[in-house]
Amino acid sequence: MKEYKIKIRNIFIILITLILSPFLFFLINRKKNNENKDLKILIIPQLTRIGDLICSTPVFRAIKLSYPESHLSVLVSNKASGIIKDNTRINEIIIYEDYSFWALTKKIRRENFNWGFSLSATSVSTILFFLGLIKNRVKTTRENKPITEKITDWLNNFKLLYKNYTYLPKHHLDLLKFINITNPEEKKEIFFSHEGNKKMVAFLKENNVLERDKLVGISISAGNKIKEWGDGKFLSLAETIINKYKVKIFFLGSKKDEYRIKKLLENKIRDKNYVIATNFSLEDLPSLIKSFSLFMSADTGPLYIANAINIPTINIIGPVDPREQPPKEDQNTLRVLPTNNIEPTSFVFKEGNKEKSKEAVESISIEMVLDAVDKLLKI
Repeated sequence: MKEYKIKIRNIFIILITLILSPFLFFLINRKKNNENKDLKILIIPQLTRIGDLICSTPVFRAIKLSYPESHLSVLVSNKASGIIKDNTRINEIIIYEDYSFWALTKKIRRENFNWGFSLSATSVSTILFFLGLIKNRVKTTRENKPITEKITDWLNNFKLLYKNYTYLPKHHLDLLKFINITNPEEKKEIFFSHEGNKKMVAFLKENNVLERDKLVGISISAGNKIKEWGDGKFLSLAETIINKYKVKIFFLGSKKDEYRIKKLLENKIRDKNYVIATNFSLEDLPSLIKSFSLFMSADTGPLYIANAINIPTINIIGPVDPREQPPKEDQNTLRVLPTNNIEPTSFVFKEGNKEKSKEAVESISIEMVLDAVDKLLKI
């Protein structure tokens, strides 16, 4: 019911905006086009997904390196905000839930942004930029877009088509050509909080972790259930790794994952080689992850954190298209893909065949992941 009401509200807002568009264009065109040194930019990334937000950080970095005096604001959900809270490239984080839609448009108007970049490719971002009277509005457009985007994309005066199966972080950076930033470095960034570092040190001490200990992080959950590899598989893998490499296994998760992890480890909970880590906020989590020798999970947020801070990672990709967003392979980053040429079913901007997602996940064996573990732990 709530989603239905939001859809109705969005349709109503779009209709009002289209009706008022001649008047709004008049107001926007009256505004002066400031020089680059006076850039005031609002970026709307994907609001809620951690991995997507981390893939947006090269954009923040590139803008600030090219225009150090610019003012950069980022609109994000409260759920995801912790991962960029300490990002020194950002001047202001605007929390989406702190405002009603109309109050948010008023705030954007008051801030007098002269550039808006929509990385999320949504009609909502278009409407926010337009009602907020942002003079230069840059949007990612997409193939096979929904009707709401078909009738609103024209309100953006700069557009760049995202072609399916291309690498999304590179596409995000390509949007910056409209402010004369070309070929920027594709470098993801994570910043550590002082409190997070203190919490990590105390947590490791509490769990009797010694400096010589090798720590391996595992996340059994994922933001999307169709990506999950299987709790039992992760436990069997953990047991094998402990016996082979004498490591400690840290099972990561949010508070809502705590019961699930405890249930999985109910016969192992007294074993000092297993640690449950479910009390780290998103802001503090990078500090814990940086203590790991290896991190592995499905294609989900914590894995992107590990990759951004150069921790060796194993991405159990399952149904996710490996071309579009997952971290690229290198000596520190390995992907474990489905066997038998099973086609991806999870994409950035288009719907896949969800029924076949399970087949992709189930085709990845414990032995396949263990082979990747052997390569990274022996480095």
